Amino acid sequence: MLDELFHYINIDNIVEYITDPVLADGGAAMTAYVKMQFTEMSDEERKLVREGLLRYCKLDTLAMVIIWEYWMNYKI
Repeated sequence: MLDELFHYINIDNIVEYITDPVLADGGAAMTAYVKMQFTEMSDEERKLVREGLLRYCKLDTLAMVIIWEYWMNYKI
């Protein structure tokens, strides 16, 4: 459900971007975070990855809230 991070980047220049363009699972999020810490990247890529991580975290947190609400309202 999450958009690609680099949807408006020219495909010929995509090799300049080292992060998975679809940040949609925990493994990709962890990898992107580590790359931000230990890899040289452009300010533009850093901004896009940060925005992608924030979107991913919002969706992940919403899922945890939905599960928590279900458990709190579950009647045995």
